[in-house]
Amino acid sequence: METAFKSMSLFVKENRNPCILVEKDGTIVLANTLFKNKFSLHEDDNFLTRITVRQSLQDWYDILKNSEETEVVQMDNFAISIRDNVECLCKAHVFYSRDKQQAVVTFILPASEVDIPSSVYASSFGCVSKTILLVSREGQIMDVNHKVTSLFNMSRKELVGRHVQTIYRKLNTLKDDAERVYADYVRRLQTFGEAMLTGRFEKDPNDIKFFEIRSSYNMESDIYVVEVKDCTETEMLRKQLEHSGSLSTVGQMAASIAHEIRNPMTTLKGFVQLMEVTATGDTAKYLEVVDSELQRMEAILNEMLMLSKPTEEKYSEFSLGVLITKVLEIMKPKAMFESIEIDWQDSSFCNSMIYSNADKLKQVLLNLFKNAFEAMGPGGVLTLKLEKGPGEHSFSLTVTDTGKGMSELQVKNMFMPFFTSKPEGTGLGLPFVLKTMEDLGGSVAVTSQLELGTTFMLVFPVHCMQDVHEITHLPAN
Repeated sequence: METAFKSMSLFVKENRNPCILVEKDGTIVLANTLFKNKFSLHEDDNFLTRITVRQSLQDWYDILKNSEETEVVQMDNFAISIRDNVECLCKAHVFYSRDKQQAVVTFILPASEVDIPSSVYASSFGCVSKTILLVSREGQIMDVNHKVTSLFNMSRKELVGRHVQTIYRKLNTLKDDAERVYADYVRRLQTFGEAMLTGRFEKDPNDIKFFEIRSSYNMESDIYVVEVKDCTETEMLRKQLEHSGSLSTVGQMAASIAHEIRNPMTTLKGFVQLMEVTATGDTAKYLEVVDSELQRMEAILNEMLMLSKPTEEKYSEFSLGVLITKVLEIMKPKAMFESIEIDWQDSSFCNSMIYSNADKLKQVLLNLFKNAFEAMGPGGVLTLKLEKGPGEHSFSLTVTDTGKGMSELQVKNMFMPFFTSKPEGTGLGLPFVLKTMEDLGGSVAVTSQLELGTTFMLVFPVHCMQDVHEITHLPAN
């Protein structure tokens, strides 16, 4: 008897639903915490006083009269009021012990009446995709979820107990202006109960990220909930769109400038040529300078027009390795004159067939090789390596020079129109390279070190005739 009672008591205490051990008359002998919280009833109270429908009460007595000790009887639509006199239709599992004259009753409440245990909230807190911090009114970090480790490279143990400003300093937000921005952020949070900060966070020049920090005050728990979202990828996409827009603007400008300048420039070139026939002495020298500058203006216009024109659909199947070899043949005289060595490594020469615009890619390669030559002095080495991949349907070409290299600022801005470090450069060659590669479905990546040189990596998609046909002949809506 004693063993059976202990077993029933343990069942009540460990039950995940509201559960009670009761006498035959409904007096509660033992109740678990879930039952006490939900029904506001305790030991020595009578739970039958909460039954709101006569039929449910009759069902209860029928079970006690007819039940076998070895079975659990289920009562459907058991009408009982929970706290605050709210009526609830639930299921009740009843196990009645004839020896003890006691019953164990387990209540299966509808989902709308189920109280979620605090452990479930704690578990869910850890599974949220954003980094979440719980912060006291004094600014002390009370808890963080597991995402904090990957975002800040700091463990939960390292952060809990610290001031939340540690996070802002860790992110190094806005550098010199960080303290003012943080103070303004806190002021808005205290005034309105919520605030958001989006900014650029730079650990070092090669590790730049963008974060959105959103904080809100929870009056019930008297804590601040801080959400930190890594929006680096979104911000990079936005910058790419802005960059594409700037190239489009340059294209529109180029068409307008070409129209306005070419006519008067043609007239000037004609008169200069006429004057050169009879000019002597200093006049001839001056006219030679004028003619040289006019040719330079024409070259700038031509480069701008390359950016303004859409990629022509002159697709054909050709060997990328053969195309590179032909371009190098053009550059060899210049390489010999300037004592530059060309190391051409083609590991897939016989199998580098792609379907693309050969004329455009030829111009891309000429631009890159020309820039590499200008960055190197006598004795420089230009190394070219063509390989399969990355991916099954692409080739990569690395172009490495041993020139003076570029600073971090130059690498960041090298594809911006008109940005150049060369006294006579136009700043339009590399934007043309990037635009053309992207238009043809490829990509460009750059690494550089001052005094050591620069490496460009170009990825060329293979494409096939059928793919290009499908892309360029989509049905109209």
